[in-house]
Amino acid sequence: MKLEIRPITEAQLHSADEVWLSSSTKEVLAVTRLDGKPVGTGKPGPVFQRMHALYQDYKAKLGAARVAAD
Repeated sequence: MKLEIRPITEAQLHSADEVWLSSSTKEVLAVTRLDGKPVGTGKPGPVFQRMHALYQDYKAKLGAARVAAD
């Protein structure tokens, strides 16, 4: 997936089809409401679904590599 890091305006955030967050404790988290209004359809979108699946696959491979190293 292509990554672009850049500032965005509040208007761009509010008009986004999808918004999601990533952190070490939450992994990848879809934002479905922003300021009380739905983001996109109000449900996690296809880009989130893909990123979440990629992250879970990464974790599984990392865990398998750790088991193999033991």
